[in-house]
Amino acid sequence: VGTTDVKLPGGTTWGPAETNLELLMAGCVIVGAVFLVYTVLLFFLIPRVSLACDVIGIATQCLTTCPTFLVFPIFQWIATVILFIWWIFVMVYLAGAGSWNEETRTYDWDDNLRRAMLFHFFGLLWGRAFILAVGNLVIACATADWFLAPDDRELTMPLVVGTKRTMKFHLGTAAFGSFLIAVVQFIRWVFRYYMYQLKKMNPENKMVKLLSCLGECCLWCLEKVLNFINKNAYIQASIKATGFLRSAKNAFLLLLRNCLRIGTLTILANAFIMVGKYLIAVATAFLCALIIAGGDIGDITSAPIFSVAIICLLAFCVSSAFMDVWEMVIDTIFQCYCMDLEYGTNKCKGKVKQVVDDNPPSDDDVKAVGSQM
Repeated sequence: VGTTDVKLPGGTTWGPAETNLELLMAGCVIVGAVFLVYTVLLFFLIPRVSLACDVIGIATQCLTTCPTFLVFPIFQWIATVILFIWWIFVMVYLAGAGSWNEETRTYDWDDNLRRAMLFHFFGLLWGRAFILAVGNLVIACATADWFLAPDDRELTMPLVVGTKRTMKFHLGTAAFGSFLIAVVQFIRWVFRYYMYQLKKMNPENKMVKLLSCLGECCLWCLEKVLNFINKNAYIQASIKATGFLRSAKNAFLLLLRNCLRIGTLTILANAFIMVGKYLIAVATAFLCALIIAGGDIGDITSAPIFSVAIICLLAFCVSSAFMDVWEMVIDTIFQCYCMDLEYGTNKCKGKVKQVVDDNPPSDDDVKAVGSQM
């Protein structure tokens, strides 16, 4: 296998090992700085760390009772792979339907074929968002069953029951919510395409670069807001069996009424889940590089950086799929808790009630929210 040197200014060249060494050193500096900041924050936020662990422990209690929750992301991955394979085959067929231009040695497509390709690409975005939406609804349904069950021993295959309920009653909700996400994602891709064309024509134009960054940031924020609304709407739909719009309204009002009670708990738990995703990805990449180097940590810089980066990306995707289950379980449990308090049904698990009651909102939080309402 040949190696490629990296040319640097001044005529200096580095081989793959030297390049990997420099990249590894830069990565170590960045990770070390982040770890230092993270450690300092942990030192000052020890009570909050303990609280976040308690919240994650509640979700773990649910997952321990229903361990099949952790298997469900595998089915989502299988469905996603099937979707991508189907999309590639159809896209190849559409691309091959064009006419070959001998002069430019490219395919020419008429307007109908171009529209079909755009429609097919939108179908990919919608299909992927739909798979994720169905997964959120299934987890929310199963978690709500666990919360409302008077005895965990009375639960009978909650994941299967949640899947049946979702397929029977909530596919329309998943389709509508995922359609909104797909529209925003499609607009983002169209925006990126036109920004790419503008940058090709004006590579040094700072205004184009500024507009590109601002537009991408705004569309990214819009997608995140819609994801938040959708997730909480799915939880309400799974609990109360209402439509998407009504569920979104109910979820917004419920969270608004109880933002002081559960806001801090949810934010802390989700922050630690995000940290867990990155830690798993980095640890997997390090072990991969160590294995490629033959177990010699002193020769770890000889590992090909591209292969390690791909494995790191795959590890992050896999960890995100499983850690998102924890996040969905936590959000569902807290919405169930708030509804239990408002309706007076007394279905709340003792551990959930204890964690919330032991961590009331501070006076500063109450004043801050009161001043904004």
